[in-house]
Amino acid sequence: MATEAERALGTFIRNHPTDNARRGRVAIGALLVGLVFSAVAIPVTVTLFSEGGDGAQFAGLLWGAALIGLYGGVSSGLRTLRRHDEVFVLRKDGLVYRRTGETRVLPWTEVRSVVERGQDHALGRLMGWDVHLVIRPRGGGRLLLTGYTEDAVRLTAEIQAAVAATATHPR
Repeated sequence: MATEAERALGTFIRNHPTDNARRGRVAIGALLVGLVFSAVAIPVTVTLFSEGGDGAQFAGLLWGAALIGLYGGVSSGLRTLRRHDEVFVLRKDGLVYRRTGETRVLPWTEVRSVVERGQDHALGRLMGWDVHLVIRPRGGGRLLLTGYTEDAVRLTAEIQAAVAATATHPR
């Protein structure tokens, strides 16, 4: 049920729910990859330091892969736990963000900035990093729209266009 504040944003356009189950599966997969690379990197590093030799680059590569997997798993896992029932609701004059226990109504005029930091390549798409739109309201805080959100590329383009249009033609 839309609140009065939501209805004040004008015509409902569409809902964009976030696939939190996919985010959770990716978190588990990334965490497992990170743990496997860590399990391999530990003995390689111990051997490198105890016996010397030329393996520092290989050990560094293993640790890099381990840290990327662990970071991806932990960050996605935390978002999975914190963002149940996340949905972005696009309306003519703004955006409504909902998740369990939180609703934010954000008119386009109250958006300070939007910055897209997505990584559109195979790994980025797999990890939900292909879209990474940071929305900063004038009142502080931020909203994060990721590739786990349904039709995130289209929603990102619409948000960017609406914010740009409002900045050049305020109502």
